[in-house]
Amino acid sequence: MVTLKDIAQETGLSASTVSIVLKGNGNARKISQDTQEKVLSTAKRLGYKPNIQARILRGGVPTRYTITLFWASDIRIHMLSRFLNGLQNALMVNHYPCDLQIKPYDNHHLCDVLTQEAMLSCNGMIICNPSEQDMAFLEQLDCLVPVVLYNRYSEKYFTVNMDDETIGRLPAEVFVRHGKTRPAILKAPATFHGMEIRTSVFESRTQAARMEPPISVLATDSMDGGYAAALRLCSINPLPDCLLCMSDNIALGALKAFHQKGVRIPEDLELISVGNGSPEQQAYAIPSLSVVNLPMEDMAAACLKSVYEKITNSDSAPGSMEFPIHYIARESCPE
Repeated sequence: MVTLKDIAQETGLSASTVSIVLKGNGNARKISQDTQEKVLSTAKRLGYKPNIQARILRGGVPTRYTITLFWASDIRIHMLSRFLNGLQNALMVNHYPCDLQIKPYDNHHLCDVLTQEAMLSCNGMIICNPSEQDMAFLEQLDCLVPVVLYNRYSEKYFTVNMDDETIGRLPAEVFVRHGKTRPAILKAPATFHGMEIRTSVFESRTQAARMEPPISVLATDSMDGGYAAALRLCSINPLPDCLLCMSDNIALGALKAFHQKGVRIPEDLELISVGNGSPEQQAYAIPSLSVVNLPMEDMAAACLKSVYEKITNSDSAPGSMEFPIHYIARESCPE
């Protein structure tokens, strides 16, 4: 195992200087950028990783841990709000001695913020919703601290996921049970493989029930996008009799379009949304939204528990946890 002394010897610096830089305190202690870069690049080249258990034995571990949440900036703010609520509840209930910091990043550009300095400024990381390009970067990255991925699959890291197949299956089963025959989907372009799984399962399940092939209309993941896509759907004759919206934003925009066009929900068209938005917004929509509920708060709590256990146990082993999905029937598609 590479130690501080090894890095000090390689760089010709004192062990104390190396320690200050690796703890992320170089700027505060007025250590030059060249020196900090020298230490960090050498640490990376030698494969240095902080040893939490060794720090505990030396009494050098702080009483609190810092966990960094990396959140893709193109993911809607209401989703971040639900995730943070889950983290906050987990902190309060379990009394984890942890502080959270959020680092937003542009989709496909995680590499710009997930630097060695960023890793050394925390004890663990939760990385949410990385794109395929960001996942490729992560698979090649030698992380210095424990990592938990939210809503992605990996053989290298511990992951917390939702059951994407069930997200596509449950709406299809509801529509089949209600005797519907003309399905449609309003969806945003897929940004990760799970979205493709949801659509594929819905299409295969409806067609297996001898329904017509689903009409698929692309929409931006926004209320405006859902509104515009639903207007296009209204021009189709005959109108579909059941609709899966791949996000709450799309569904809420679609409801306005259907209201303006005189399409009655659920009498003329039953509507189910993939419930990634605010539960209050779902319940107070007119009509209220039936949703395939995404357990984001529970998943956030699981991410925090997993990364905390990995920090305190010096565990970097991969693994996975998958949360079940449930259907909540409301006015837009009552049971």
